[in-house]
Amino acid sequence: MLRAIAALLVVFCHAATEVGGGHAALAPQLWPLVNAKGQFGVDIFFVVSGFVMMYIVSGRRLGRETATWFISDRIVRVVPLYWMVTLLSIAIGLLLPELKHKNFYPLTYVLRSLFFVPSSNPVTGAPEPVLGLGWTLNFEMFFYVVLSIVLLLGIRRVYLAMAGIFVTLVALGAWLKPEYLVLRGWTHTIILEFVFGVLFAQLRLSGFRIGVPTQIALIVAGVAGWMLMGLPADGPFDMRGLVWGPPAAAIFAGVVLGRREIAYPKLLMLIGDASYSLYLTHLFIMRASSLVVNQLPVSPALRVVLFFAVFIPGAIGFAILSYRKFEMPTMRLGRRLLHARLGKPGLAEGVSAGAQQART
Repeated sequence: MLRAIAALLVVFCHAATEVGGGHAALAPQLWPLVNAKGQFGVDIFFVVSGFVMMYIVSGRRLGRETATWFISDRIVRVVPLYWMVTLLSIAIGLLLPELKHKNFYPLTYVLRSLFFVPSSNPVTGAPEPVLGLGWTLNFEMFFYVVLSIVLLLGIRRVYLAMAGIFVTLVALGAWLKPEYLVLRGWTHTIILEFVFGVLFAQLRLSGFRIGVPTQIALIVAGVAGWMLMGLPADGPFDMRGLVWGPPAAAIFAGVVLGRREIAYPKLLMLIGDASYSLYLTHLFIMRASSLVVNQLPVSPALRVVLFFAVFIPGAIGFAILSYRKFEMPTMRLGRRLLHARLGKPGLAEGVSAGAQQART
């Protein structure tokens, strides 16, 4: 459910940019706010990711077998769709350059983008891969690599190791203020959001739960922090993880650490399942929707309404199709190959307290 909300926030963030740039006749003062606040979806995603990754490695034996399985499984899950969408973006840029603004693809830039190495766009200088949205995946893959190293080294209290490593990296970034783009990324405050998720997973595995009043208070506080605090300006050392990280963590804790399970709407759950596809593909649907709507002989205000009426259902529908017809088949195939090559990673006493509960 949180993945669905996070993905939809990002979708509306980018839709606001499209509307504000081309159809500002309707509520022009609204779109910059929607764009700025919609970026919060990424912060929620990172907390969710930290939680889920910690949760799935709990209860598994430490060592090379589990580390290899973990990083291989993450590659199977993340890479196929990302590579497909990145190559599609390059193809559109080369074949239909009028549809894109950044159409320069040096081989080194493409390779760095495909292999999740932070890089600067050669046209704008912005710290982004070929597919601009992929900047978040650079952080995700860095988190996965660090977690796999901790598993490989057999550090028993994985959650403490991850927290210690990431806090140390952020402290080094604050002290050294590195200019090299890769080091700036690996010491960015936003990586602390993964730590919040890791710690919440440990709390839940240990049996920690909160009552409804506390849940409501955390969610309200998180929403208030999100709405009242603006996103810090990007720079060599940006405080985003300390400004929007705690509100995202508060909302997550309020939703996930309750004593009772809640039955959320099935459509919202399906959007959450398809959130990776929605995140990576929605810009294509957005641009197509905008091109279609711009050709209609209607007033600028009605054009805004029609844009959202076409874009939002179209993006969600295409994401669900992508999830079912591309993500799931490639994931099943990849995991079958992994199972054949690596076998099933074993279970032991657990990598964290309460790991026995993870098996039940």
